[in-house]
Amino acid sequence: MEDSKSEVVNPSLYEQLGVPIGSTQESLQRAYRRLALVHHPDRQSGDSAVMRQINDAWFVLSDPGRRAEYDRILKTASSPKPTQSRFSPRQKLNRKAAWFAGIRLQTLRLGDEAARSATQALSNRHQVPRAAYEELALPIIQVLGENIELRVQLSRKAGAAPLDLGLASALIGLNAYCIPFLRRSSEDGVRHDDVLCAQLIDRMWDNLAHGINRDVEIKLGGNPRALRSLTGRRI
Repeated sequence: MEDSKSEVVNPSLYEQLGVPIGSTQESLQRAYRRLALVHHPDRQSGDSAVMRQINDAWFVLSDPGRRAEYDRILKTASSPKPTQSRFSPRQKLNRKAAWFAGIRLQTLRLGDEAARSATQALSNRHQVPRAAYEELALPIIQVLGENIELRVQLSRKAGAAPLDLGLASALIGLNAYCIPFLRRSSEDGVRHDDVLCAQLIDRMWDNLAHGINRDVEIKLGGNPRALRSLTGRRI
């Protein structure tokens, strides 16, 4: 029988990049670049779904902190207690937890990408230092990683495809941040930073929603139009 400690989760991020668990960062980077050359959507052989999975794996494994956390989850998921069978309830629970952890990391990566793109575009358009938007983006991205299990359930209910669960969860998280933000701004008065934050929320939503079915986007609430709510203006 195969040693249960060698098992991986559905498959592991290492398997997605085609490298062993103990690979060096240099090996991981070479593997990522090699796969990206094959699967990037701009290439004839490209596949956007496969490229998204590759990007998710690279996002986690390229950062020492995220990689260490993933390795810990992976070890827990593949190492049942000696008194337990390979398919014990605890083993299944660990695998479920690892899966949700993967969705959370995907959600954070997508939120970070959407924020980076939004800050660059808004900075150029409004002649505002990019750092001003970047500072406002940090708490938004943090909120995107919260309550993942509930947000995945809501995403499924809205009809999101399995590969879009992270994306849909990010949109739900963006709305979750926006609602109390608008309430506070309405109660305390609209400040300059509030206007910048509203611009950022609206642009991040558009960046994220670009990759999801329109019907699903509508069921998730649609763009909150935060700037219009604050000032009556659009981006």
